[in-house]
Amino acid sequence: MKSRKAQVTRLKAQVTTVVVCAVMTTVVAAAQQGQGVDSPTTVNLGGGSAWRGVVPTGPVPRLPDGSVDLTGVWQGGGPSQNVAQGLPKGETIPILPLAKARMDARTVLDNTEALCLPAGVPRVPSNYPWRMVQTPSHKAATHIFVLFEGNIHSFRQIFMDGRKHPTDLDPSWYGHSVGRWDGDTLVIDTIGFNDRGALDGAGHPQTLQKHVIERWTRQDQGHMVNVVTIDDPGAYSRPFTTTWQATLRVGDELMEYICNENNNYGVAGGFR
Repeated sequence: MKSRKAQVTRLKAQVTTVVVCAVMTTVVAAAQQGQGVDSPTTVNLGGGSAWRGVVPTGPVPRLPDGSVDLTGVWQGGGPSQNVAQGLPKGETIPILPLAKARMDARTVLDNTEALCLPAGVPRVPSNYPWRMVQTPSHKAATHIFVLFEGNIHSFRQIFMDGRKHPTDLDPSWYGHSVGRWDGDTLVIDTIGFNDRGALDGAGHPQTLQKHVIERWTRQDQGHMVNVVTIDDPGAYSRPFTTTWQATLRVGDELMEYICNENNNYGVAGGFR
């Protein structure tokens, strides 16, 4: 009889242990989701490009001064194939006839990326990651840099120290950018572009009158949205606004890519 009771007692203990383990597993999983620890997912970058990884959804990180921390290796965030993909549903690019003719006359050899030239603004080389750096990091940033892995290995500089645009700018690929915080949104105002670049891979042209305002908002730990307004009266009949999503590439680093050597490293070359 005692042996029978002992067996029942052991069985009850085993059942209790299994139940407790199952409950704890559920609690831990729920806690991880609350902290932004997610399962791997496939992120579509457009243009047939995608990568698979974990995109965290935890709280927005902040610097000691309280400003949002945008640093990290990101992917996406701007047009690559066609700027029209970022328009609100039903809208079209208000391109002027002369600009449309210029666009239609372009060939693949006019694609700046194919010629190892910068992608420009707001275009991003979506097959490649890029890194945003805020400096200094212990107080309000005076500069923000965007470092591009491809195409080409280059950088943008955003002045955050309150300065204005110079009145005697030399036209350049990335223009002259000044930034400020509007609440938790980084607002970047850029002018001074050359007319050699394009808004996207489709060849939507730009002129010396191009003026871009970007509004970068980090939605959570792993997602950032970029709302871009383009005003270029030399090519478009009115300003228009597009919206793009960037995702954090956890654990990734920028790799060397020398376009002139066809040194195609990183995610675009199939290397992780």
